[in-house]
Amino acid sequence: MPAIGPPPDPRMVPVPAGLLDDPGGHLLCAGVALVLLALAGWRRPPVLVRMGLACLGGTVGLTSPWLAHLDRHWLGAFPTIDKEGSLLFYLDGVHRRSLADPVAAMADPAVQLIGVHTGHLWLVEAADLVLGPVGAFGLWALLSPALAWWLAALLARAGGVRPLVALSLGFPFGMGLHVFRDLNWYTIEKAQVFWLPLFGLVWWRARERGGRALLGPALLWPVLAWNNLYLGILVAIGAAAWVALDLLRAPRSAPHRRALGAGLLAALVGAPVVLWQHLLMAGAPPLAPPAAFLWQRAALDSVELWPPAWNRLELWRALNPVALGLGLAGLWRLRRQPLAQSLVGVGLLLGALALGPALVHGAPGAPAVVANPVYMAFHAVVPGFWRIAKPETFFHGCWLLLLLAGAQTAEGWLPRDRRQWLLPLLVVAAWLALVRTHPAFPGLSAPVESALAPDWQHQRR
Repeated sequence: MPAIGPPPDPRMVPVPAGLLDDPGGHLLCAGVALVLLALAGWRRPPVLVRMGLACLGGTVGLTSPWLAHLDRHWLGAFPTIDKEGSLLFYLDGVHRRSLADPVAAMADPAVQLIGVHTGHLWLVEAADLVLGPVGAFGLWALLSPALAWWLAALLARAGGVRPLVALSLGFPFGMGLHVFRDLNWYTIEKAQVFWLPLFGLVWWRARERGGRALLGPALLWPVLAWNNLYLGILVAIGAAAWVALDLLRAPRSAPHRRALGAGLLAALVGAPVVLWQHLLMAGAPPLAPPAAFLWQRAALDSVELWPPAWNRLELWRALNPVALGLGLAGLWRLRRQPLAQSLVGVGLLLGALALGPALVHGAPGAPAVVANPVYMAFHAVVPGFWRIAKPETFFHGCWLLLLLAGAQTAEGWLPRDRRQWLLPLLVVAAWLALVRTHPAFPGLSAPVESALAPDWQHQRR
């Protein structure tokens, strides 16, 4: 299997963070985690607040000693080309220039390189008001898994399951190996998958309630795409597929009509973001020809059927086996429910796209031995689809839908006595064995001095 990440930079200075290396840091994290979990057990706050406290406390405890190093060291490897570049562009103010004068930004090499999705740098800017740049990036590295866990749990909860089940099946989404691999080596927005279940909550509310709730997806999608354009594309394709499947089955159903209305509003309000990205791409010098994007990027950053892998991460470690088993059982158990059938259809489409352009790979960089007809159809008819460099992102949607099916199964199977605690214990035990021990799990790195090369604009061409 190819390397799971970039080679170490010779400037990187790892910081020992084991239990014996930093007992004080681990003790601090354990104390904060216990306080947060104790507050989560207090029955006075609303359930969604208690679930949020549980997710934050669990994240602080399971990532120990990250919190103790928040403003002193980098969480994960540093420098890497992605993380160092993101820091330097942030310090250079690319996100400010992008909004201050969008017309002038069309010719700004940094804006052209990053694209429309600079929203994550504004999140860093907000954290930088109270922390330094290292701490601001670190805070979002700590919050992103917790938020994704919490929002995935709330989405499962919206399906009628009890809080403990929702937390157990939301955990593998936010605390998955793929999220931590991205935190280790890549830019912060790649790990901010919490936008996906947040959109799911807003979309579900619009579908079920209508009225003002129809504005929710339209207001959220531009913000989502501004923060992570790949997740924006995933959401747009998934929502369109869901609407199409619903309307084919029962076009006169009120929820289906409301979903169509919400989708059309989101497309209308989100059109300026799409246009902005198109103008940036049209004005920028070509990074590579379409064939290079297809076979040297998309074909490599994908889900592979054999050996099973999610963007070079072993699938059996990237997907929590307890949750995976429940999810597969849930698909079978819910197979006759109309809503589940639509969601399975969406999941199959996203899964097909996650495989990238190749079902059977040839030599690296060479065309596929067996091409993926679904992906190649999108590549042929969707404008700009050739610039997709990471189709593996689509698999986040499949994984979330599978976890929602698993939550329904667990709700029906689990007793409501003390034995129900076996589920979270098994899920967390699998995480400790398969994720926390994985080479891609982030360590700590000392800050190093760096600066943009004076002629970086010419070097990238």
